[in-house]
Amino acid sequence: MPSSLVNDDRPGRGRFLLVLMLLVVVASCSRETSHKPYLARVGSAELTEDDLRDSRDSVHAPLRRPREAVNEWIINELLYQEAARRGLTTTEGFRRQVETTKKRLAIAALLDQELFADNDTVLVNDAAIATAFKAAGTDYLLREDVVLASYALFSDRDAANAFRSAVLRGRNWNDALLLARVDSLTAPHFLRSAERQYFTQSTLYPPELWKLARTLTRNEASFVIKTDAGYYVLMVHGLKHQGEIPEYEYVRSDVRQRLLIEERRARYEKMVADLRARHPIDIRLDQVDTTEAAQD
Repeated sequence: MPSSLVNDDRPGRGRFLLVLMLLVVVASCSRETSHKPYLARVGSAELTEDDLRDSRDSVHAPLRRPREAVNEWIINELLYQEAARRGLTTTEGFRRQVETTKKRLAIAALLDQELFADNDTVLVNDAAIATAFKAAGTDYLLREDVVLASYALFSDRDAANAFRSAVLRGRNWNDALLLARVDSLTAPHFLRSAERQYFTQSTLYPPELWKLARTLTRNEASFVIKTDAGYYVLMVHGLKHQGEIPEYEYVRSDVRQRLLIEERRARYEKMVADLRARHPIDIRLDQVDTTEAAQD
């Protein structure tokens, strides 16, 4: 079974359907003269507003200007009509390609209905994710160090020091941050913040922050550090090293993805097994082997 139809990869699945459905978009949008006003006409084929909207929705095409979309339809229609004039749409090879495409579209629709119709939280709930992680946490060993950290960035050192002082006096980080955002002395210098986010060396920048994070004890507010971006105050809530089992929240989405894949693969295999049991199948192995030997 193609992985794009089992994995929870909707963009990949969309691209797969796009390639297939583009083969029939021209035919679906090119209709004989109707009573509706048309946007463009090539010979007897017309493009209406409904056609244009339906074709874009069916292939999940990115939004384009109407003039661009209409011009593309005209070019496609010209090419299609020329192919038809030359008899290319009546050949046996073309008919087989159309039939193959129809089957693929039908299969994609069936699998979408059977494997993706349910809400993901129905297929895999929080309890299942937590249980799976507990049973196989070693499958997610860290490939690099990870810190759980918060930071606040100011454009002024005094504002950063005022925020740090509030934390050192025992104020909760989030409460101190809220105060810094509304206080008349610190608010004009507040730039941005992060609250309890996971970072690696490549995602915690500037580089000075990563070096500082490695020296802090748990829930310790750092000194004010000057960088090209401004003045940072950093707090590390946890640190995991390469090779260790990560925190559950850090890999929760990965565990969930694995469970979804396993669940959908099991559904797929059961569906195929049920279909095999319901339909007679006749395989002439001698002829198959003969054909394979001839091809080799």
